[in-house]
Amino acid sequence: MTSRYLTLREFCELTRISISTAYRMIRNGDLPAVKLNNGRHWKVPADFLPTYNTDTGRSDRQRIATAHQI
Repeated sequence: MTSRYLTLREFCELTRISISTAYRMIRNGDLPAVKLNNGRHWKVPADFLPTYNTDTGRSDRQRIATAHQI
C-alpha cells in the first residue's frame, strides 16, 4: 500500500503552522516527517493531516498550533 505524502510547505499551508514550528515539531518527534528516496526535503504523511472536529467546532489543527506556540 502506497501512502500519500505532503511536502512540509503544503502541510504548513493547510494547517497554518509556520515552517519554523514544523521543523521544531519534527525535531521534538511531534510531527512524523520523513525524507524519501534520499531526498533533502521533508515529507509528511497525508493521513497525519488533522481533521475538523464537528463536536467542538474546532479543528485538531487549532489544537496543534496552540500546543506548539512557544
